[in-house]
Amino acid sequence: MFEPEDFEVSLEKQLILRVRLDEIDHCTNVDVLQESLKKTTEALLSCQNILAKVTERQIKGKLNVLLGSIDVTDKSKDDAN
Repeated sequence: MFEPEDFEVSLEKQLILRVRLDEIDHCTNVDVLQESLKKTTEALLSCQNILAKVTERQIKGKLNVLLGSIDVTDKSKDDAN
């Protein structure tokens, strides 16, 4: 489903990450850091949930195609003949 390059972060996103990490490193306000951590955790869990739903739908779709292409016959009828 995923290719190795899907896990490579673009230069633009690496820059955004570097800026965010610098902001965190220089922040001394614990309340701001706590609020940021809470929002980040909520966003992460939301993304994980969306990815799980998309993956589930993809797998179900592929299974439906696979099962639709399999000829299922009643073996008891074949054995009787």
